[in-house]
Amino acid sequence: MKIIGIIPARYGSTRFPGKPLALIAGKPLVQHVVEQCQKARSLSEVIVATDDTRIWEVAQGFCRAEMTGPDHASGTDRIAEVARNLACDGVLNIQGDEPLIDPKVIDAVAGALAGAEMSTAAAPLEELREWESPNVVKVVVNGAGQALYFSRRAIPHVRDAATGAEQLAAFPFLKHVGIYGYRRQTLLRLVKFPVSPLERAEKLEQLRALENGIQIAVVRVRHGSAGVDVPADVKRVEQLMRRGGG
Repeated sequence: MKIIGIIPARYGSTRFPGKPLALIAGKPLVQHVVEQCQKARSLSEVIVATDDTRIWEVAQGFCRAEMTGPDHASGTDRIAEVARNLACDGVLNIQGDEPLIDPKVIDAVAGALAGAEMSTAAAPLEELREWESPNVVKVVVNGAGQALYFSRRAIPHVRDAATGAEQLAAFPFLKHVGIYGYRRQTLLRLVKFPVSPLERAEKLEQLRALENGIQIAVVRVRHGSAGVDVPADVKRVEQLMRRGGG
C-alpha cells in the first residue's frame, strides 16, 4: 500500500497561538513531528497541511507543504482536502503537536490499514490523573481489536470497585493515542457525513466513523507520546528530549 502521512497544522490555537512554529530545542515544533514521521518505514511521503502562510513557508524547508482552506472544522477535514489530490491507498493523520511520536507507532497504525478501513492506537492507562481527566480519551475494544467506543469518561465502569485507584487495579484501561489511519476513499467518505450526535456530545470526531458503521482497528502500543498543548509544555518536552524520549 502507498500511504502518505499528513500533519494538519494551524496557527490559531486558542491555548497556544503559533504553536507549530514554537521553538523546541532550537527547531520549530512541526519540524520535530515531520522528522519523526520521516523515520517511519511505512510512509511514502510526509506533508504538512496548513491554512497559514507562515507555517507553509517554514515547513517547505524540510518537507512538502500544502495550503488548505481556512474554514475547516477539524484536522480530518483539512487532510481530506489534500488527500483529494493525492494518488495513494491510505492516509495517516498525524498530530502536529507530538514532537516525540514513535515512528514504530506510525508504522503499526499504517500496517493495520491492510485489513481495515480506519485505524488508530491505544496505550495502557495507568495513572489516576489520566483516568480522571476528560482530556485523556479512553477507548474500549472488542476481541478482534476493533474500537467499541471512545469517551472522555473512564470506560468501562467497574461496578464492584469504589475508588479510582480500585478501578485502575481491577481493569486494564486503555487511553487513546491520537493518530489515525484511513483508506483514502474512507477518509473522503467520512468527511461528507454530518456531525453525529455522539461526536457532538463528546467532542470526539472519531465517533462519527463509528456512528456511520466504519470500523476502527486499534493497535496497542506501549505508551503514548508527550504532546504540546500549552507554552509550559515546551520545557517538559525539551527535558524528555534530553533524557532520550517520551
